[in-house]
Amino acid sequence: MKKALTTLIAAITMLAAISNLHAADAASGRGTINKVDNAAGSVNISHEAIPAIKWPAMTMDIKVADRKILSGLKTGQAVTFGLAKDPQAGYVISHIEPAK
Repeated sequence: MKKALTTLIAAITMLAAISNLHAADAASGRGTINKVDNAAGSVNISHEAIPAIKWPAMTMDIKVADRKILSGLKTGQAVTFGLAKDPQAGYVISHIEPAK
């Protein structure tokens, strides 16, 4: 019984952390993927201006919070993404998905 309770608490904590990651997004953006670099844990993206953090439209490499989100991304793909502030890396992509 104790092990099941511990597992349940761990699962709830993990779900809360995922929800908080999206809630902690400082900004969201739209862009086109130029290159996915799994080894570096980053994506090169040409994005529109992101007024919430005063970024003009530009092309840049952006690190991701978790390399798993790079799976399935393709060069030339239009995407929307969220940015979260990381104390060491600056802004990182917290989630990314195909643009609709």
